[in-house]
Formats: sequence, structure tokens, C-alpha cells
Amino acid sequence: MFNPSVNRSSLVIRAKEPFREWILSLPEPPVNITLEEINDDNTIYLIPEYEEDKDREKLLRKKYSDIFCELLEDWCLDETYWPQSRTIATFKKWFDVEFHSIVIDLVGGQIIHEE
Repeated sequence: MFNPSVNRSSLVIRAKEPFREWILSLPEPPVNITLEEINDDNTIYLIPEYEEDKDREKLLRKKYSDIFCELLEDWCLDETYWPQSRTIATFKKWFDVEFHSIVIDLVGGQIIHEE
């Protein structure tokens, strides 16, 4: 039997072609990297539970900037190469966003937070 669900929802971000093009524009880009390779092992972000679809957009607007910076930093630490426009519109152009309202803990026990 499954362990109980946790009081979180989740967010998965998948790169789209503009993000891949940005990666390829970097000074030392990976050779011929594909979207499939970029999206091979995506981070899952735990977010507060939400009741309605409108709450999802509010959560995204609150967190997209931090997520955007983290995704850019994964590929390039030098912020001078980052896009100047990091608006929510740019974020949505560069990434697909998946919300999942149910998170189930298959492990049980204490969850350890790492910095």
C-alpha cells in the first residue's frame, strides 16, 4: 500500500527550443545537444498545494524568476551571458510548465532538506 500523500504539489519545467538555442550560443556549448538530452533528468520542484487552476499561475509568477536563474546557472555561471529579459513571458517561451497536484511519498520517514 502507498504511503500517504504529502502536503505539496509539484512543478516540472521542460526546456523548449529557445533555451537550447541559448545554450548553443554560449562560449563553450556542448556539441549538438538536443532537447531530449537537456530534458533527460528534470528537477521536480515541490510547491504549496493549490486548489484551483488560477492558483497555479499565481504560484508560477511568484517562483518563476528563481527557477529561471537556477536553470540558467546550471549551464552558465557567468550572468553576463544570461538573457537580459527574464520576464514571465520569456520563461513561458523558453520552458513548458507542468503542474501536478498530488505528491505521494513512497519512502516514508523523515524528509531531509539539503542546502
